[in-house]
Amino acid sequence: MPSRDTTALRWRELPLDGRVLIEASAGTGKTWTIGVVYLRLLLERGLGAEQILVTTFTEAAAEELRERLRRRLVEAEHWLQHPAELEAAGASAAANGDVDTLPAWLAAHASDPERARQALRRIQLARADFDRAPIATIHALCQRIQREYPLEAGAAFRSERLVDEAELLHECVEDFWRRRYFEHALDPCEHAVLRDGPESLSWDLHAMAGSGAAAVLDPDGLDALRAEMELLRRPGFSDRLRALARDRTLYGGRKSRLSNGLENAAKALESELDSESMMDALHKALDDRFDDDAIDEQQSPAARTPLRDHPLLCCLQQMRELLAHRATFARGRVLAAANAQCVAQMRERAQRRGVRTFSMLIDGVHERLVGEAGAQLAGRLFEAFPAALIDEFQDTDQRQYAIFDRIYRAADGTTRGTLVMIGDPKQAIYGFRGGDIAAYLRAAAQAGLRHALGTNHRSSRALVGAINSLYGGEGGFGRTGIDYHPVTAAGTADAEPWSIDGEPVALPFTLHAFRCGAVDPKSGKPLDALVALEDLALDDCAARIAAQLVDERQHIGERRVRPGDIAVLLPTNRQVLALRERLVRRGVPCVGSGRGSVFDGEAAAEFELVLAGVLAADDEGAVRTALSTRLLGARFEDFEAWRTDAASFERELERFARWRALARSRGVLALVADLLAQRGAALLAAEGGERCVTDLRHLGELLAERQPQEQGLEGLSAWFARMRSDGGDGEHDAEDARQLRIESDAARVQLLTVHAAKGLEFPIVYLPLAWRIATRSGNFAPKVLRFHDDAGRLLVDVGSAAFAANLARHHREDLDERLRLLYVAMTRAVHALHVYWVERKSFPADGDPPDERACEVAAIDLLVAQAQRRLGITPGEAGLDVLASRLEGVALVDVPGPAAAMYVPPASAPRAYATRTPMPALRAFEWQHSFSAIARGATAASFAEAGAADEAATAMELPVPESTGDDPRLVALQALRGPRFGDAVHRMFELATPEPVWPVQRALVARELHARGLRVPPAGGVDPLEEVARMVERSRRADLGDGLRLLDLGCDARVSEFEFQLPLRHVTIARMRALCAAHGVADALPATLEAQRLNGMLAGFVDLVFEWRGRYHVLDYKTNWLGPDLAGYRDGGLDAAMRTHHYPLQALLYSVAVHRYLRRRLRGYSPARHLGGSWYVFVRAVGLAADTGVWRRTWPVALIEALDELFAGTAGDAA
Repeated sequence: MPSRDTTALRWRELPLDGRVLIEASAGTGKTWTIGVVYLRLLLERGLGAEQILVTTFTEAAAEELRERLRRRLVEAEHWLQHPAELEAAGASAAANGDVDTLPAWLAAHASDPERARQALRRIQLARADFDRAPIATIHALCQRIQREYPLEAGAAFRSERLVDEAELLHECVEDFWRRRYFEHALDPCEHAVLRDGPESLSWDLHAMAGSGAAAVLDPDGLDALRAEMELLRRPGFSDRLRALARDRTLYGGRKSRLSNGLENAAKALESELDSESMMDALHKALDDRFDDDAIDEQQSPAARTPLRDHPLLCCLQQMRELLAHRATFARGRVLAAANAQCVAQMRERAQRRGVRTFSMLIDGVHERLVGEAGAQLAGRLFEAFPAALIDEFQDTDQRQYAIFDRIYRAADGTTRGTLVMIGDPKQAIYGFRGGDIAAYLRAAAQAGLRHALGTNHRSSRALVGAINSLYGGEGGFGRTGIDYHPVTAAGTADAEPWSIDGEPVALPFTLHAFRCGAVDPKSGKPLDALVALEDLALDDCAARIAAQLVDERQHIGERRVRPGDIAVLLPTNRQVLALRERLVRRGVPCVGSGRGSVFDGEAAAEFELVLAGVLAADDEGAVRTALSTRLLGARFEDFEAWRTDAASFERELERFARWRALARSRGVLALVADLLAQRGAALLAAEGGERCVTDLRHLGELLAERQPQEQGLEGLSAWFARMRSDGGDGEHDAEDARQLRIESDAARVQLLTVHAAKGLEFPIVYLPLAWRIATRSGNFAPKVLRFHDDAGRLLVDVGSAAFAANLARHHREDLDERLRLLYVAMTRAVHALHVYWVERKSFPADGDPPDERACEVAAIDLLVAQAQRRLGITPGEAGLDVLASRLEGVALVDVPGPAAAMYVPPASAPRAYATRTPMPALRAFEWQHSFSAIARGATAASFAEAGAADEAATAMELPVPESTGDDPRLVALQALRGPRFGDAVHRMFELATPEPVWPVQRALVARELHARGLRVPPAGGVDPLEEVARMVERSRRADLGDGLRLLDLGCDARVSEFEFQLPLRHVTIARMRALCAAHGVADALPATLEAQRLNGMLAGFVDLVFEWRGRYHVLDYKTNWLGPDLAGYRDGGLDAAMRTHHYPLQALLYSVAVHRYLRRRLRGYSPARHLGGSWYVFVRAVGLAADTGVWRRTWPVALIEALDELFAGTAGDAA
């Protein structure tokens, strides 16, 4: 129990060498202490700002800490620059006996002019270097280590972008789910797990990932269950069960429920059912009559040995336990497999993409430091940072602590340097995101000195006394070994006390109790349902807040209590919304505050419906649903009017279609801007409108940031839905970018979750649901267990054979964390604290439930029971009243309280509105474009354009040239058409051997066609595979014009699948068409091509770029079916096909790409001398006649250069 050996030292006496653990209880000045220790390291140790490592656990906390330290430097510099003021302040502090003020310490340290000059010089140097000071999160530190020490850290010599781990994990989970579901033979249990889809798996894997470096136990529960089932099905076992059931001496000669249960179990084991059905029947037979207590009740008093110890019953009880977790075992096996595969895939994909997640950063540095080569890296880091201050140390995990332990430990195992760890184990509430209290306890055991800050600077003396009295001395935090150390109050808050009728309130801690047998004031029925109790607690809380605000006698200092003085802390955001509705009904201004995700709010839920309606603008049902939201505000009479006025509803459909086009072309932020332009004023005029508009603008920015990474609006909508579902119940902090932006008006009651309230303070705090049994996993049967073994190792169990025993450990540790969460909630208040509690008859008298029942106990129950036991109070009807009278500063009131009051804000000056912050400028989206997408009038679906994506087998109206009769060689291949055939032929041209060795070529053809699912059986004595091989070989040997044969091109004169990416800067089809017309090739961009704006990157692959007779040409293979007649493949037919498919545009784009490449790579390049033409080879007809299958054009050099300038954004206005 490490905290019991804590020493009370002044901060100025803390040793600045070795390891120091500072326990900073709530409100005791943790950040101030970090600041003055930082100054001591600068002035007493002579370190520079860049040598003192300061870490914390969130970006926001790091920024706040940086600013606090900067202000501390400014303050110290001010005192040192004004020695007379410093001397006077130091003398005054000494006279008052307060030697722990900053001026008193500075006056003593700079007691002579020379030391004062040195101190001032060091402070000024620190300020000058402060922007380089390593003050950051642990993740930022690891990123810096890998960037500045890549060799020692084993990092890549490239910049690696940080990505959202949840997104990468979900991507891998979807891949796992597809493979597992469609490629594996699943047993019924696994199928039941997987049929819920990948989202369900993702949620559980998030819980596993949040456990940091925990070891995952072997999910062998299903194997153990089936092995046990085989044992029970052995011959003779059911007969032994029947004999036990019919032994009347065991049951006092009477038929009992247990004997009936044994008969049912025997019958289930003898049935002819399949294994899974037999397990169902046996599970039904082994009901609660097989509990130990039930067995004891049914046993005959004359029995010599306890019936519960009978081997057969022990065997059945073990089987009952396994059967109870059968679904968990099946899910655990899938989870473990998914976790192993996804972890490996995440690392592989991250490495391939050059990205890292936050967890990978920690893992990489940890593995390097604790490995064999870690001494060198640790030495380099210690040289750079001889001192470290770790803030919020209670939230660290084993890996993070191991990193610091290795840096500040010499090769011989002794500690080195200065490592100050500051935190509060009583506030370790982030187990869900990897925080490990065992790491803190291990560090505490290894620390050379443990120091506790003993003065509370936040709360009033009366409230500090009440908290001290409730917690007592030791205990209060379960079995973790964490103790509560009473603190003294600085009295700062008493300068402006909370008073009633001018008298400071002596009992600031109010315990609102639901007594045993309490009844609902409306129905008069007993209140035993948790839902009914929750509703009544929230009603009572809202009523009391309204009554407190209208009570003119209540003041804080010289002013009345205002809504902004009050905060209500609740377990989840769902309950925040429920209380908000109640307060709004009573006229109380309130705001859902804190660090919850904007995706959890009402605006996000409604905008999801609006976006669905925009996507399905032709679906009347989806549009009506969107219109019914508060965002669009349709009323009942509007819907009635639309029933009879089809034209007016048609206008609504047109509005949604317009929004869809707007979101596709200019982004979803443009849609949000248009929506606000239409509905913003109405939304702001409604209750909570400011929150709604704020959230909607925030959502628009987040979605706009994400849109370029998704596959169109459909992909963005799916991502949005996933973010909404992943938000859960909102009890945990959101990522910084997704945190709710608070309204400018702070004069409202603050409603937030307890996790979000950590680090904050409020004059008056209500905890109306402190009595709720809210486990970390949200229910009593979690799927992912997180607990520690006897050695303190963090383990995860998703389905081991010991799941039941480990579940009890999980529940115990969960209760311990809920006790810490209660402490955080109760220490946010400055003047007054209101805690609601439900008196329960079933609570253990000793106040310490067994592990398996820990999930049934609320943290406040345990705290009250421990206080009663400590004070020697017998639980009972009067026990609560006696407890309240014995505790300092605690008042006891019964629920329900006062009748509902209406709050009317006092008259005030007209509200001054600030200028509205403008929406961010709508930036043009940058897309990946391809020829195929441009021809379709859309953006490219993927970066790599398929080689034959433009060769779709569509029925187009082409001009019919004069027939010359069907050619049997064309007819032989007429069944092979479309993009898949085109891809196969492209690949054949790449891989064809130089000589026509038919068996090899035929095998190549067969392989490529079969790989793409193309099967064409021989017909009429014609082998299609041989005909395709002949077609390819004929195309390679044919004279394409002027003596060019593909077979004659050497390897050094050709590049297959030439890949290019051309930046596009606000290019329009109209501008390109004008340039083509100006240079005499207007047919390259026909008027039928849809007007588009191209911005981003034009990407594609040219089938062949080749050098011939000193010029560089582009060639594209086409497998388009132009009919069975060779006339379709001559000049007229080819020109029609080229225009219909926009192939001249493709040829022109490819020529610009080759021009751009040659201009950068070919010395002395001149397009007039080096740039060749475009060749389109329609392979079906090439070589069948002298004039078939080849389309050829040479583009004007001036056009190529003009398009190149247009694409680069450097073209002038003139076409």
